[in-house]
Amino acid sequence: MSARSEIDSLRFAQSAERASGEFAVAELTRLHDILAKLDGVVQWSLEGSARTGRPAIVLRLRGRLTLICQRCLKPCVHALETESILPIARGEDELARWENEDPLLDGLVADPRLSVRDLVEDEILLSLPAIPRHAEGACDQTDGD
Repeated sequence: MSARSEIDSLRFAQSAERASGEFAVAELTRLHDILAKLDGVVQWSLEGSARTGRPAIVLRLRGRLTLICQRCLKPCVHALETESILPIARGEDELARWENEDPLLDGLVADPRLSVRDLVEDEILLSLPAIPRHAEGACDQTDGD
């Protein structure tokens, strides 16, 4: 279970707060359809920051997820280790302006009740490989590919 279930994203960022915890993979229900196994945990940490000149939340994730290899269709362990810097905009207009300036920006609109679990699930989904597979030569392939 996590240490905090919700945060006020803008206040959290502006006051450089910190929080951390973990979720059982089984709790992350939006991942169930793409996982081969629901065991293990995902550790998370949040840190408020203004390093980019904007209020932001730094989200770090760490864990091991079991996906299905698309070469051999057998379980494949994916090491999850990510760090995302998520600028917090005060409204949709501000976020749209930021995204116009930087199309690669991944920001959030301020939310006084941002669900930590939803944020963690979103970032996991965005970080997963489009085509999960074992390392080259690690599959038991019989067709010679």
